[in-house]
Amino acid sequence: VSDDVAPYFKTEPGLPQIHLEGNRLVLTCLAEGSWPLEFKWMHNDRELTTYSSEYKYIISSLQTFDAGFYQCVVRNRMGALLQRKSEVQVAYMGNFMDTDQRKTVSQGHAALLNLLPISSCPRPQVTWFREGHKIIPSNRM
Repeated sequence: VSDDVAPYFKTEPGLPQIHLEGNRLVLTCLAEGSWPLEFKWMHNDRELTTYSSEYKYIISSLQTFDAGFYQCVVRNRMGALLQRKSEVQVAYMGNFMDTDQRKTVSQGHAALLNLLPISSCPRPQVTWFREGHKIIPSNRM
């Protein structure tokens, strides 16, 4: 009678993880089974590592291109198992282009100010100020 146990995962990935650009990311593959277990990491279906005893994958400073789907593969002499994909999103804020827009309009007429698109994730919330005071949106705005 063999006591060999095929690899199995103790946990599966949950909801997408959102991390700030520049922060450290540590992914952990919690698996069990007969020793020795070996682990391999994938990103968007591409191999990141070869099999080793390292069950963690660390990115010391996240960049936007690190976003995507990560998977761990675990194996032992009984077989290999592919973990469900874990989504990693990288939150970042692009540069705000300060285009000093001065508009002169007659009283009671509309002034249209154009905001250049800001590259960011998630989508930015924009708040307008006039002379240092927040403009409260109303049906006039």
